[in-house]
Amino acid sequence: MIDRARIVLPLALRNDLVAHAREAAPAECCGLLLGDGDTVRRVMRCRNVHAAPETRYRIDDAQLAQAFRAAQDFDRELVAIYHSHPRSPAYPSPTDRAEAQWPLAAYVLVSLRVATPEVFAYRISDGAVREIPIVEATA
Repeated sequence: MIDRARIVLPLALRNDLVAHAREAAPAECCGLLLGDGDTVRRVMRCRNVHAAPETRYRIDDAQLAQAFRAAQDFDRELVAIYHSHPRSPAYPSPTDRAEAQWPLAAYVLVSLRVATPEVFAYRISDGAVREIPIVEATA
């Protein structure tokens, strides 16, 4: 896994993230973005198994294990972890920062608080947050 300075996200996959967030609302959705280097090739929607899914997320452990097996089988790596904020900005909350366990992965947040959903990416390490650009690709 590399230290990502950006995320390349094809428009169709960005749209899938937004659709997942809308379908899950008012709960937070969550999942994994798998790909090559900084380019996302696959969205893996996961179940949010947190006891309070309207304000928190926790990816199902079985799906997490499945994703890593699939990544090895299909020569994909974890590019980012994503989740939604149905009513708040697309910025890591204090809880998001405290619970970030993958310092080399990017974190992508989708916010539905405004009519046009916001999608932003961040690096979170030791509670510090740094926004990284999302480069939208068409394919």
